[in-house]
Formats: sequence, structure tokens, C-alpha cells
Amino acid sequence: MHLLDLANGMRSDFDPSVAVGEEGFLSRACRDRRIPVHIIPSLKRSHHPAGDLVAFIQICRLLRQIKPDLVHIHTFKAGIIGRAACWWLRVPSVYTMHAWLWDTDAVSGVSGVLGRAFERVAAHLCERIITVSEAGEKILRELRIGASENTVTIRNGIPDCPSRAIHAAKECPVIVMVARFMPPKRQQFLLRAFAAQPVGPRLRFIGDGATRPAAERLACQLGIANRVEFLGERSDVPRLLADSDIFVLASAMEMLPISILEAMRAGLPVIASDVGGIREAVIHGVTGLLVEEQSVTELAHALRLLVQDAGLRARVGAAGRQNFLKRFQFSPMAECTQKLYWEVLNERYGPHAVEFRVEMHSGVQPLVEPARSGESPSV
Repeated sequence: MHLLDLANGMRSDFDPSVAVGEEGFLSRACRDRRIPVHIIPSLKRSHHPAGDLVAFIQICRLLRQIKPDLVHIHTFKAGIIGRAACWWLRVPSVYTMHAWLWDTDAVSGVSGVLGRAFERVAAHLCERIITVSEAGEKILRELRIGASENTVTIRNGIPDCPSRAIHAAKECPVIVMVARFMPPKRQQFLLRAFAAQPVGPRLRFIGDGATRPAAERLACQLGIANRVEFLGERSDVPRLLADSDIFVLASAMEMLPISILEAMRAGLPVIASDVGGIREAVIHGVTGLLVEEQSVTELAHALRLLVQDAGLRARVGAAGRQNFLKRFQFSPMAECTQKLYWEVLNERYGPHAVEFRVEMHSGVQPLVEPARSGESPSV
């Protein structure tokens, strides 16, 4: 959703294209909006040296084909290979760090060491690193990844929508979690906390992924399968959030998750692990409840408080909605990102290559041909 909103929102000043590793929601949504989509078949989540080399070659081939003026790269795997390809072809790139798992128990010690090493090298291959929270910028600074002058925090933001939760006394409040099924998201902690609740509330999971079968088995083992729904990937998340009463995210690590912003937008009270940059969005006791990471007991207690008190749900949800309107709307994020794009373009291509909107700096000419004055740069 972040990438879709960004590509769609930049079309007034830029000519965006999107490259992904597989067909799915994002590729379909981009085509629906007539945003060009390119599939890179070898770009997979799993690590495979031969496959990653092929992905590097495929990305280089795509860059030579579409000749972008700027590349904005997201997620770790694409971030490493994509930045290397852009550096190789002298195409300026910007990288957004959405998560940092290397110093958590979500990855092995060896993977953590390698991940930090790759990030440290790749930081020198791009023009800017965007962190979506101050917590992310702190991590980069402490680990000395990238130059401080090339790192900027731009908090996530999303467009508003009319779907709102209605809080009233209910026999069966609906608890919802929106996240991919993967180890760092820890759906199993929510299942165990939910199993400790009295019969009545229902639990919904929105999302899909590798750990979903294990979560479904655990629901059966805990004897709560008849009260838990696994909805898979959905395109109607705003409506499903509006039909819910409590939002939960039990992750091991997050920077500033879009799902929490969507929940606040809908006016839902949020329960979340107190990790990463979550406390930059969730104000404990005001817009939601923060719980200790991995504490099923704390999570169960927070659930019980909100399940039993519709008035509390309404007050906390309304405060979250106001916090979203004040700090996490799409326009400020898009404006900051656009400004960053123009700064990088200006530094690289100089004042005659594009129609600049920021102070001019000298730059070097790339191997690819930049957009001419009056044209929209391609991103």
C-alpha cells in the first residue's frame, strides 16, 4: 500500500514505473491505475546466490530499457541488489528502510551479522536513505550505516478514507490483526493471548504467508478455531477495519507500520508491541496500549481491558483518529519525498537536465540520458 500510494501520488510531477518480483496485489493495483509494471522473476525473498545474481542482471537490463532518472528502492533484498545495480549503471537511487530485524531474535546470529554488513556496504551505493521513523534513524546512526547527511526521516503517511469503526457495547467485539504471516509478525502471541479471553470476542487475521498454516494449527490446539478467522490477502482492508473493534500488532520489530496508521485512520484503539518506532504513533494510554515484546500476559491483559469497555474503545479510538489526522496523512509524506527526489536529481543532473524546484547544486552526468526541461522525470 505504501508503494502504491507513493507511485500514484507522484504522477503530477513524475512519470512512475513499478518493478516487483512477482504478480500480486501491487502489480494488479498499479495496472488498474495505468502505472507501468515490470516483473523481475528472479527477485525472491529467499536468499540464493545464483538467483540473486540473475536478479541483478535482470534489474540492470530493466534499467537500461526504461532509463529512469531516479530509482526508489524498498525492502532489504531489493535494497541490496537494486542499489548495486543502480551504482553499476550510475543511476541515482534512494532507499527506504521499512524494518530492521538484524538485532532481534527474529533472525539468526549469522544472518544478523551478514545483514548489517550488507546494509553498511549498500549505504555507500545510494544517494539517500529514508527511515520511516526516528527509531530507524537512531539505529543507522548507532551502527554507523551511511553518512548522517544522507539519511533523512520521513514518517509514513496514508490517504484518508471514509470508513470508520462504530464503537458500541457488543457481546462479540472483533479483534483484528493485519500483517503478513512471517516469523517477525508473531501471530502466535496474539492467538495465545486471545485464548486467555472469556468466550465472546472474535479474532480475525488479514494477510497471508509462510507461517499461516502453523498459526491455523495452533488455533486448533488452543481450542479457539471456531472463534478465529483467517481471511488471507484482502483488497477491502479499510472496510474490514471499520467492521472491527480492536486492532493488534504483536510484532518483534517494526519501524512505523502502515497497518497501525490504517487502524488509527479508522478510529480503532491499537494494542501493539513496544518495539522500534511504534511509540512514535501509539501513545500509551491515549491512542492505544503498548505491551512488552513477547509478553502474552501483558497482551492478554490489554485485550481484556478493551474487550470489556466499549467506552474506553471509543475514547482511545477517537484519540488515535485525531493523531492520524494531525501527523500521519499522505500529503506531508509525499511532499517531503518529492523534495528529496528533486534534491537528488538536482545534485546528479545539474540545472539544465530537469525542471528543478529546489536550490541548485553541481552534479555529474550519468550514463543514462536524463529527462529534459519540461518533461517529467521517470522514477
